[in-house]
Amino acid sequence: MRKMALFGTVMALVLALAIAVPVFGAPPTGIPPSHPDQGHRPAPPLATGTTLTISGSGDAFKIGNRTVKDSASISLTATVIRSSPGRGMLNFTAGTLTIGSDTYTVVSGHGMINYHSDKMILHLVVKNGAGSTFRLNLFGVHAKASSTAAFTVDFRMPQSKLAHLWFLKFSSASVTPK
Repeated sequence: MRKMALFGTVMALVLALAIAVPVFGAPPTGIPPSHPDQGHRPAPPLATGTTLTISGSGDAFKIGNRTVKDSASISLTATVIRSSPGRGMLNFTAGTLTIGSDTYTVVSGHGMINYHSDKMILHLVVKNGAGSTFRLNLFGVHAKASSTAAFTVDFRMPQSKLAHLWFLKFSSASVTPK
């Protein structure tokens, strides 16, 4: 009998707490954000649809004999086709590469720009005046990307090259968004 009385008392206490706590307890809330935009993904530095003009001058070194050197320049036009807070995907629509007196025209190309590591990797197909096609690979380290202001990129060798012909080096090439 004593056990039943103790059980009844405990149950009455539990029921009283079950009714009182939700009425008088604090409503469940999370920690308020310290910044109004907290919890939202940041906007990507380059907006989708932005047109980029990449231009610069530098040097070309003959593959197989780096003592042979010539002047080089690039002028490329790309469109940002996809962008997230981490990276942007580029599609090349036009451009030229000039090494000495030889000019190569962009046929097609794509690229990726990483906003976190500040790297730019471009893969293009170019053709010379005779119609022969070549692969142009450019590997660059860039300043902070922006859709509103120009920034620079250093294309480094030996990763940057006109395949099987020239290593390319363009220091401080300009990237201008439109």
